[in-house]
Parts: sequence; structure tokens; C-alpha cells
Amino acid sequence: MATHVSARRFWLIQGGVSLLFLIIGYQLIQLTWIRQPALNEVAEKQHNLTVVIPPLRGAILDRKGRELATNLKIPSIYAVPRAFDKESRERLAGPIADALRLRREYVLERLSRNKAFVWLKRKVSVQEAAKIKALGHPALGIIEEYRRFYPQGDLLSQVLGFSNIDNQGIEGIELSLNKDLQGREGRRFTRRDALGREVRAFDAKTIPAQDGNRIVLTIDQYLQYLTERSLEAAYKQWKAKGAMAIIMNPKTGEILAMANRPGFDPNEYEKSNTESRRNRAVTDMYEPGSVFKIVASSGVLQEKLATVDKIFFCENGRYRYGSRTLRDVHGYGNLTLAEVIVKSSNIGTVKMAALMKPEVFQRYIQNYGFGRSTGIDIHGEAPGFTRPPSQWSNTSPYNIPMGHEIMVTALQMVRAFAVVANGGELMKPYMVSRIEDPHGIVLRENKPVALKRVISPEVAGEMRKMLVRVVNEGTGKSARIEGISVGGKTGTAQKVLPGGRGYSHDSFISSFIGFAPSEGAQMVMAVVLDDPRGKYYGGTVAGPVFKEVVEAGLLYLGHIPENAAQLSDNLGAPSLPNGQGNQPKLLQVQSTGRGV
Repeated sequence: MATHVSARRFWLIQGGVSLLFLIIGYQLIQLTWIRQPALNEVAEKQHNLTVVIPPLRGAILDRKGRELATNLKIPSIYAVPRAFDKESRERLAGPIADALRLRREYVLERLSRNKAFVWLKRKVSVQEAAKIKALGHPALGIIEEYRRFYPQGDLLSQVLGFSNIDNQGIEGIELSLNKDLQGREGRRFTRRDALGREVRAFDAKTIPAQDGNRIVLTIDQYLQYLTERSLEAAYKQWKAKGAMAIIMNPKTGEILAMANRPGFDPNEYEKSNTESRRNRAVTDMYEPGSVFKIVASSGVLQEKLATVDKIFFCENGRYRYGSRTLRDVHGYGNLTLAEVIVKSSNIGTVKMAALMKPEVFQRYIQNYGFGRSTGIDIHGEAPGFTRPPSQWSNTSPYNIPMGHEIMVTALQMVRAFAVVANGGELMKPYMVSRIEDPHGIVLRENKPVALKRVISPEVAGEMRKMLVRVVNEGTGKSARIEGISVGGKTGTAQKVLPGGRGYSHDSFISSFIGFAPSEGAQMVMAVVLDDPRGKYYGGTVAGPVFKEVVEAGLLYLGHIPENAAQLSDNLGAPSLPNGQGNQPKLLQVQSTGRGV
């Protein structure tokens, strides 16, 4: 029987088939010509894999090459979510969470992403990595990363700062020199399969990482250790709110030690607070008190307005000016200029400073470097504060000479005393000795810079003699070191009340700043305690810290005092806090002396 197909149905079928072939042809043209570049790009992204090779962050070393900051290889855990089906995600989320001490919901969310790579947890312990490896799933992997490590714990922590999980510097040297330390990332170009897993056999090209540069500091690890241990003892003994200490080489401006309390461990910086991470020695401004008297006395001598033997009547301890009364701790009558400094007479200092015009006195304040940053190569330095005479109040000529109505930092004060110790020159302080590439080639190096001459060598010599008498006869007896000539000055300043409503009668900034030996000084040291309790005179709470650090430090640096045999028996051979050899014997911070 013949089959009849209508012409209408034939052309409908013919048209449908032709249209289908046209569509197929159009799609072929789209895929092979019009959309080919875009599709090739998608294919490249799906199958080509670029692996970032992290650089090794540069080490930070002390002046003798001892490591203060280095790196450790630490395992990190990743996953390939596309390689997990629903059943394996549900089954493994719990064990993974338990192994890495994470929430199961967090792990499940990461494994459910439509990605070829996700971090589960970075920089884990060896035990956590072993538990993940024991799960045996091919879509779970371990990559070794570098983690910043500080082998000396909290030593120099506020100066070094720390870096985050991505090895980016956050505070301190780690932040200020981050570009030098971080290096440059490398790249490895390879292939991956349909599940997103890397196929190392198809590695195409590798651009190696460029490791970071090494930073060599002027800090001496042993002097830093001595300073921190002694400062810690005083900080705890006197229940202070804070404490800071700096050792500088007065001839070069090199910072040999810089310590702060409270402290923190940069290996566990996430457990610390901002208060303990602050580098108080360069960031905190305070009124210095009597240690500032070196400015007025040296200025008067330099201007030849008085000699060290000039007599000042100190009003027997009470001096009326306007409606106010200026007092000394002890009542004195006639004192020479030298005795005014030795006994730390406020009244004598004010009368001494009055010999200079306010503009001249202000010039010496500025020449000593107060009121502006020192330019030290570390992040966060405060400039201090001082006002020109045109903005002085009626009480300023009485307050400023004895260290009030002016704000300084501990770094500025230690540099000012270095002027006296080195013969009259203002040095630029620095903490970075040099920067080396990973092969030890020096890229940049700092050298001593003398900014200006503040006082003549002769005036500096007279000042040193007075400051030696302060330690031997006056308020600084607690800093005296047998067999070594020491110069220095005590300071006890009332803290300003909140809102500037006058001065507190029970909160003080207590300090001692000195240098040794008095001639050819090898170190100048500032010790400052914020609001010590029980006793608060600078000679009592800060002087002993200076004594025990400088006594051991000079022996370590090779300065042999007259009583060298006795010192050797008391202190032992210098050693580092690394578990090798005997630790130095630190003396208890106590004194019956009294200072101003």
C-alpha cells in the first residue's frame, strides 16, 4: 500500500531539519571562530594553575649577628572543594573540625564552595597536620609556609614589632622596614585535572621567589637582656604603670638597648593588648622634671653669664613669685651653680635660668633637640612639645627650667645627656646598622651623624664634673658604681592631672639618666618609671637599674674598673640568655637614697 505524504508536511520537516543544521552550523562558527578566544581563556583558567611561591622574610639580627627575628616552616591545610561529593563533605566535616579545632559548620561551608582551592587553616601545629594526613582523602592537602619566629621571646618586642599570618609587618621594625624584609613572591605555572588537583608532572615554568633582605640592628642582645631583666624587676617592685630604658653610644648615636614594660611575646601577639605593645621609649611624652636642669645650667655656662662657682641664694627652700611659692625638698641658703645641680635645687635652677633671656633659653632647648622628632629609624616617634617665649605664661620662666611645661620622650632625654657625655655634639640616634641582601651584600649602611654643636667641649667638661658630683655627693648616690666614675641626674616630676587641671601630688614620673665612664663615656642610659608606688624619687627607683645594667655592661664591653676582681666574682662571665653558660647575676633593685 503506498504511503502518501502531503507536500505541506514534507516542507515543514525539510524546513525544521534545515533550521536545525543552520543552528548547529551557527554554534560551530561561534565555538570555532567568534567565541574561540574567550573559550580558550576559560579553558586556560580551568586547567592552568599559577602557584604563588612565598619569599622567605628577611631575618633581623643584633649588632653581632645574633638572630632576633627569623622564620620557621609551618604546615598549612587546604582543600579542593570540587573533589568532594555531598556524602564525603558530611562525613569528613566533623573529623576535620576536630583535628584543626574548628567549628564543624565553618569546615562544611568551606568544603561546599564551588572552588578548586580553599584554605582550611593556615600555620597549624605538626600534630594537627598529622591528623589531617591520617584522614587519607586526596582532596585534603598540606603546604609548608613560613611563620615569623622570635627566638628570644619578649626580648626587644616593642622595637621588633611583629608580622601577621601573611608575613606583613604590623608594628615596630617589622612595619617600618617591611618593604626590605618581605621580599618578592615567585610563581610556578603548572596544570590541574578536571577536579582541580595539581598535576606536578606538567609544570611549565617557575619564577623563583626573591627572599627578603636582612636587617642588622645596632642593638646588642646581651645589653638588651641586662636592661630588660633589671627594668622588669623595678617595674614589679615599685608597681609602676609603665617603665622604659634606653642605652645609647654617646659618640655615635647608636641605640644599644631599648626596653619597655609592660611587655609581650610577639610569637603570640594576638594574646597581647595595645598597652603592652607600645614602644614607650619613643612614643610617650612626659614632663621630665629635674633631669631637664642640664639645659639651663649648660646654657648659662655657654653664654658666660655665670661660672660654676657663682653663688645663688636658694631662699632656704621657699621662694615666693607672685601668688605662688616654689619649694625645694630641703631648705638651702647660698649654693654655687655646681651645688645647685648637685643638690637639685629648684629655686637655684630658676634663678640660674633667669640670667638668660627667654629667647636664648628657648634656643638651647631647641638645640638640644626638644620639640621635634629625633629622626630615629623606627615607626611611631613622638616629637615632644615646647612653646616659644611669645606663648609662655607668667609661670613659665619658673616651671620650664626645672622640667615642667615641656613634653619630652625618653629618647630625646638620653640624646640630650649624650651631648654632655660626648663633648657637646647633638648626634642623630639610629637603630638600623645596615641592610644586607640574602647573600650578605650590604645594600645600605648607616653612619654616625653629628647634627650640630650645642655646647663647647669646655662647657661639656664642666657639666660632666657636676654630674659626677650628683652621683657621688648628691641625689644620685644609688647609681654609684665602685671603681667607675659615673655622671648622671635624677628626676622626679609630678604628673599633670587629666584635662590639665594642675599637678598630681601622688603620681610621678621618676627617672635617672647617666653616663659612664664620665670621661670617654661608652654608654649613656635613661631609666624612666611611670607612676611608681611606695617610693617615687628618681634616685631611689630608677638609679639602681642604671647601676646594675651599666656595671655589668661596661665589664661586657671590656672596660675594666678598679675593682675588676670583685666584679668578676659578683657578676660572672657575660653570657647570653640562650640556655648556654651561666646567666648574669642581677642585683635586687633597692636603695635607701633619696633623690629629686
